[in-house]
Amino acid sequence: MHPRRLSAFLIGSWLLGGIFMFVVATQYFKGVDRLLDVPSAAATKRLDMLGKEDTRLLLRYQVSELNRFYFSVWERFQLVLGAILVLITLRGSQRIHVLVIPVAMLVMVAVGHWVLSPEINRLGALMDFVPDSRDTPAGATFWRYHQAYSALEVAKFLLGTLFASFLLIRRRNRNLFRKKVQPEVKVVHNT
Repeated sequence: MHPRRLSAFLIGSWLLGGIFMFVVATQYFKGVDRLLDVPSAAATKRLDMLGKEDTRLLLRYQVSELNRFYFSVWERFQLVLGAILVLITLRGSQRIHVLVIPVAMLVMVAVGHWVLSPEINRLGALMDFVPDSRDTPAGATFWRYHQAYSALEVAKFLLGTLFASFLLIRRRNRNLFRKKVQPEVKVVHNT
C-alpha cells in the first residue's frame, strides 16, 4: 500500500478513536444520572433498598473503573499506532516538517500514558466513594491533572487534523511522501 494512503488511514483511525473516547468519557458519567433520574420499575425497588446516593456512588465507581480500563487500552493502542505512523512517515518522506507532527503526537501520548494517567488513576481511586470529592485536596489535584491530560488530547487532535489535511490537500506532484530525486539526464551524442 502507498505510504500516503496508509498514513491517511492511520491518522483517520487515530482521530476517530479520539472522538470515540471523548464520547465514552463524557457520556458514561452522564448515563449514571440519566439512569437514576428515570429508573425502570424493577430498578426502582433495588435502588430504594440501597439508597439513591449510595447507588450513584457505586455506579460512578463502576464507570470510573471502566474509563480507567478503556483509556489505558486506548493509550497503549495509540503508542503502537503512533510508532507505526512515525515509521511510515520516516520511511516515505524526507521532509522534516511532515515527520514532526506524528512524533509530537506520539510524545503527547507517552506523556499522557506514563506521567499523567497514573496520577489521574491514583487520585481518582481515592475519590471514588467520596461525596463532593471536587472539594477535597485530592479532588483539586485530580482536576489539575485531568485538565492537563485534556489539553494534551485537544492539542494532539489538532495536530492530527493538521497532518490529515497535509495528506488530503497536497497535490500529487507535491506529494508529502515522494522522495526528492534528482532527475537523471542521459546525454546522447548523435555523431
